[in-house]
Amino acid sequence: MSNIEIATVEEAGFCFGVRRALQLAEQATVEFPELCCLGQLIHNRQVVESLEQRGMRVVDDISEVQSGAAALVRAHGAGPSVYEQARDRDVHLIDATCPFVRRVQEAAAQFVSEGYQVLVLGERDHPEARAIVEHAGGRALIVESADEADSIDLANHVAVVCQTTQRMENLRELVIRILPRIGDLRLVNTICDATSKRQEASLEVARDADLMIVIGGYNSANTNRLAQICRAEGTTTYHIETAEELRKEWLDGVCRVGLTAGASTPTEAMDGVRERIEQLCDEDSGG
Repeated sequence: MSNIEIATVEEAGFCFGVRRALQLAEQATVEFPELCCLGQLIHNRQVVESLEQRGMRVVDDISEVQSGAAALVRAHGAGPSVYEQARDRDVHLIDATCPFVRRVQEAAAQFVSEGYQVLVLGERDHPEARAIVEHAGGRALIVESADEADSIDLANHVAVVCQTTQRMENLRELVIRILPRIGDLRLVNTICDATSKRQEASLEVARDADLMIVIGGYNSANTNRLAQICRAEGTTTYHIETAEELRKEWLDGVCRVGLTAGASTPTEAMDGVRERIEQLCDEDSGG
């Protein structure tokens, strides 16, 4: 174990949208003594807990926000009704929606206005996908896989948008599956470029690693997808949130460990895992 090589995916860690959301949240905790966030700002428990210690309160619904108070729209976005309720109830909204997510919302709404049947390639229970549907006036359908498309009664004119954390392969499979069944397809590739680069880089590291450690929130879609990609390559993969979850036995017989992390994972979390691996190696060698 003492000779373990650690390879870190350079593209891992905070993406632009998460970094922007955190900057807005940190500034808001200073400006507004009564600050709420409409759901978890990002899918990282440790980061959210840190913001809560600074005075931010996570709520499930805007009705829980007092009139005249301030509320953050999470990075995953929110439906139009949230903005309407905020105006009606005099709630000051700070919109931390990722700009790439907003692009998907706008594309879905535009396609609906043009008369297209809109399919959203995404996870049915994910807040980003649900908000996209709401911006489409509830007239979009979430599809989790190409296989699901087989049971959908498709119109002649279909448009496809994606949850930003989807894999390009999933989008290709969906398009191939539905194209022979329709007359007109409109497609906007709304997969975040940072997500794609992170996935490709993680896969590259996984190919040469004996073990992959994926760091990030258990409820983070993009982190879970990184773990799926690494496992699909055939590499033993563990998904953890913190360094304390790392197990010494995972490193037995391992020569090369790959580290990657989701878009909501802070650099210090990755550093902590790396340091923990090095510590375990030193213990094993008697250092």
